[in-house]
Amino acid sequence: MNEQISVAGIYSPPFKIVVKYFIAAIISFIIFNLMLVIDYKSISGHHFQPKILSINHILTLGFITMIIFGAMFQLVPVVLEVKLFSTILAEIQFWIYTFGVILLTYKFYYFSSNLSFVLPALLLSLAMMIFTINIVISMTKVKKWNITGSYLASALFWLLITALAGYLLSKNLDKPFIKINHLQYLKLHAITAFVGWVSMVVMGVSFKLIPMFTLSHGYKLTLAKWSFVLINIGLLGINWIMHYPDTGFYNLIFGVLIFSGIILYLIQIFIIFKKRIRKKLDIGLKFSAFAFIMMGFSLLLNFSFLFFNYESIKNLTLLYGFTVLVGYVSFLIVGQMYKIVPFLVWYHKYSSKVGLQQVPMLKDMFNEKLAEIQFYLMIAGLVLLVPSLMIEIEILVFISFLLFALSSFIFGYNMITIFRS
Repeated sequence: MNEQISVAGIYSPPFKIVVKYFIAAIISFIIFNLMLVIDYKSISGHHFQPKILSINHILTLGFITMIIFGAMFQLVPVVLEVKLFSTILAEIQFWIYTFGVILLTYKFYYFSSNLSFVLPALLLSLAMMIFTINIVISMTKVKKWNITGSYLASALFWLLITALAGYLLSKNLDKPFIKINHLQYLKLHAITAFVGWVSMVVMGVSFKLIPMFTLSHGYKLTLAKWSFVLINIGLLGINWIMHYPDTGFYNLIFGVLIFSGIILYLIQIFIIFKKRIRKKLDIGLKFSAFAFIMMGFSLLLNFSFLFFNYESIKNLTLLYGFTVLVGYVSFLIVGQMYKIVPFLVWYHKYSSKVGLQQVPMLKDMFNEKLAEIQFYLMIAGLVLLVPSLMIEIEILVFISFLLFALSSFIFGYNMITIFRS
C-alpha cells in the first residue's frame, strides 16, 4: 500500500472536492460517447461544424479539463508538499465552470440560438482564472521544487492563454473583429490547449505517477528538462506567428521544436518503463502504455501535416483529432483513473481502519475483467474508426462509436463501484 501515500497524505484537500470534479468528468465522458452514437452522421467533413464543436468541447472541457482540475487539486498539494490555498474557491470554481460548459456546448450544438457565445466563454475564463489563482498561491509556499512543479506551473500559464484565445474567438463569432482568418486563431487555441495545457499537465504528472506505479528507479530526468524547454519555446513561437497571415517558414521551425520536445518526452517515458521493477502491467498501466503509443503515432501524423495540404484529404483532420483526444489523452486519463481513484477511496475510507478490521484490497474495489473488456472495446472502436472515416462508411462509423459508448458505460460502472466500495 505504499502507492496511496504518494497520491494522498497530510496535504490532501477534502476528498469531496476532488470527487465532485471526477464524477462530473465521468458523466461528461459518457455523454460524449452517447452523442457520438446519436450524431454519427454529423461526424464527417470539416471540423468547424456546430455538432462537432459541441461534442468536442464536451470531451475537452467536460471530461479532460474537469479531470485535470480534480487531479491537480489532489496532486499539487501532495507532490509539492503544500496545502491547497482555498477549498472554497475550488467549490465556487466547480459550479461556475460546470455551468459554463453546459452553456457553451448547448450554444455550439444549436448554433442559431439567441444565446451569446460570450457569456459561456466568460464563465469558463472566470473559472480558469479562479483555478489558476488558487494553485499559484498554493505554489508560492513550495519549499522543494521539482520538474513536475515546473511543468504544472507552465501549464497554468498556457491555460490562461487558452482561455483568452477562447474568449476572443467567442466574441468574434458574435461580432467578427479579428482580421486574420478565424480558423487560424482556432488552430492557435487548439494547439495551446492541447500542447500547452493538457500535455504539460500530463507530462509533468507522469514523471511522478509512472515511476510510482511501475516502481522505476535509477534514471535521470535530463530529457524531461530539455523537453520542457523545447516545447515551451515552440509554443511561444507559435503564439507569436499565428497573429500574422503568412506562418509557413516559422510555423515549420516552431513546429519542429515542439515535435522534438515531445519526442524527448516519449524517450524519457520509455527509459522509465525500461527501468521498472514491476514488469507485469496491470489494467491501468495497459491503458497508459497504449496512450503513449498513440501519442507517438499522432505526433508523427501531425508532423507530416507540415509538408502537405492535409485539409484537402476529407476527414483526415477528424481522424487526427480522435487519435489525439481519444487514443492518447482519454486512454491515459482512464488508465490513471483506474490507478488513482481506488487509492484515494481506500485512503479516505479504510486507511484508519487497518489492523482494526478487515479492509478491501485495491484490486477488489472494481471489476478488473470488465476493465479489460473496456480496454479492448476502446481499441477496437479506434481501429475500426480509421478506415470507416477515411472511406466514409457510415454503418462502420456508427459501430465504432457504439463500441466507444459501451466502453464508457463500463468505465462509469467501475468508477461508481469504487466510490461506493
